Order: sequence, then structure tokens, then C-alpha cells
Amino acid sequence: MRGLCIRMPSWCNHHGTPITIFRSKKLRDQRLRRRLILSIISSEKVHNQCELREKLKATGVEVTQATLSRDLKFLGVVRVFDPEHGYVYTVSQGGQSSDPDLREELIRGIKDIKFSGNLAVIKTKLGHATGVAYEIDQLKIPDILGTIGGDDTLLVVFKENGDHESFLKALRG
Repeated sequence: MRGLCIRMPSWCNHHGTPITIFRSKKLRDQRLRRRLILSIISSEKVHNQCELREKLKATGVEVTQATLSRDLKFLGVVRVFDPEHGYVYTVSQGGQSSDPDLREELIRGIKDIKFSGNLAVIKTKLGHATGVAYEIDQLKIPDILGTIGGDDTLLVVFKENGDHESFLKALRG
């Protein structure tokens, strides 16, 4: 008798394990990896994919160059010229809006908000201010003229007589 051939159902991999387990883990890992990429890019000056791959590897995430390239495209990440640091990655203003889970995570990075006239000073966890500023900009709140993010503090500039309460409601979702 020649070798025995067992045909697995189409919803199983070659080991007989349902593929849905792998797909859900893969999607979860992809979302986490993409969140991490945005976090790194918003908190550090990253010059190229090799440098970004090394930063991901340092956090325990190994990724191929091809996958990283697809992630960067999906996230709307582009390289722009910075007079102090040369070309660095940033999230394109025309890029896709970020993952709602990422928005929630960044908003959770807020420690305190204080208002003074048409300004709000927001204290965040270290390294979160730039990401929070970006997410606030993505909310496109009509009363906000703009944001400036540092390491752990950001400034939100409102139009004269801007509504602080509607801003807080928009942050909460």
C-alpha cells in the first residue's frame, strides 16, 4: 500500500488546526504592531525602515521589510525633511485616519487638562503628547485652531470663545 493521503477540510491548515485561530491572532498582532509603529514614530525621530525595524525588534516585535513597508503605507506614514534631523517618518495629514483602538489608547495617555481663556494645556504620559495632539487634530473639532505637542505636554489653541465642553465630549467619544 502506498502512502496514505488524508484530505483536510478547507477551513483547516495542513496540521488540521482551524485557520480562524491563526487569522484572528494574525489580525490582533497586526493591529498591535501598527499601534507600536505609530507610537514609535510619534515619540521618536526615525530615519529609515532599518532603524524602525531595530526599534520594533527591541520591543520584541520582529517584522520583515516587506511587511513593514505595507504597514507604513496602510498607516499613511511618509518621510519628510526635518532641518535638524534630516528625513524622518511622520504620519501624513492625507493618510488614513488611525485605528479607533489606537485613538482610545492615546486618549487614555492624558493625565490632566487645564483651560485658560482660549488655551488648553494637556499633561500626558511621557512620549504620548505628540500622538494625542495628532488624534485631537484628526477629530477636526471646529473650535480648535491647532495643537502643539511636546514629550508630555501639549497645547490646544481654541478660537475665541471656543466651547471647552464640546471639546471634552469629543475627546470622550
